[in-house]
Amino acid sequence: MIRESARVDIYGVNDEHFVINGAGASEKLFLATDVKGIYDAPVTTKRKSSAFERGSTYQGKKFEQRDITFAVNIKGDNPEEWEELDSAWRKAWDFEPDPYDPASKLTKMSITTPRSGTRSLYLAFVSSPEFDSKHDPHITGSSIVPMQVAADQPFWFEDKYETEPYDYFETGSSGTSTGFVSIANPTDQPMFLKWVVTRGRWELPDFQWVGKKYHRVPGGEWANRRITLPLLGAVEGGARVNLERGKLMIRDFNSTNLIGRMNGIYFIHKVPPYTPETAVPVKVDDAPAGGARVEVYCQRRWGRAWGLQ
Repeated sequence: MIRESARVDIYGVNDEHFVINGAGASEKLFLATDVKGIYDAPVTTKRKSSAFERGSTYQGKKFEQRDITFAVNIKGDNPEEWEELDSAWRKAWDFEPDPYDPASKLTKMSITTPRSGTRSLYLAFVSSPEFDSKHDPHITGSSIVPMQVAADQPFWFEDKYETEPYDYFETGSSGTSTGFVSIANPTDQPMFLKWVVTRGRWELPDFQWVGKKYHRVPGGEWANRRITLPLLGAVEGGARVNLERGKLMIRDFNSTNLIGRMNGIYFIHKVPPYTPETAVPVKVDDAPAGGARVEVYCQRRWGRAWGLQ
């Protein structure tokens, strides 16, 4: 049986696309050996030991930036083609998003395997790429380019769940309506839900979860905790809720911070790893004519580029 190597795609800051490994890889610009840093997300733990304690007590963990090193072989049929390929590869990378382009993104590396699908990271230069060649590539038409790059957000993500809602509920009428949306976290990392709601006064779940992996259910002290959002009218247009740490928790469709209207109430729970698909309740009051809609986004984060399901 022929086994296919994992496919590695590079999407440059200039929208240039390279397939450097696996199906469709170029014979002129391809991945070299000794790739490091694509496995588990780097983590450090903290433990504390009291004066007479035997051993120590676990205090917590911290995920660091992910550092990745690899290299690509660049081979042209002639020196001119080599120089063009070498230049195109370099232009696909940068140290930061383009400060003059509000829509710019870093270089994206995507790894695809048959079982795990495609998972991606955004990467930036840690330092300038080195040049590795015993001879002038303008004569040989080939070179090796070592790369030292970093992912500030160290977890592999699935593109689909970054931009598409996992589920939604919408009403066909004004006033009060109740319903359910489904959420799920099949990954090895905690999930921070995102919600998008239209006009009305929404009540969203903020449940505590308990139970063994693959069998988590709402439970504990906050098994039925719900958060009521401020009344959203024509001025606000709707709201976006982002539970990821370091992000603005709630803002309206004009990007105005609404946290001051939450009366000191905050979302506090995340969805633990390996939580099965579960229907959770949602409610809206004062929906306008034509109804209202809520979307839930379950952005997936993985510790590795494949596996861990």
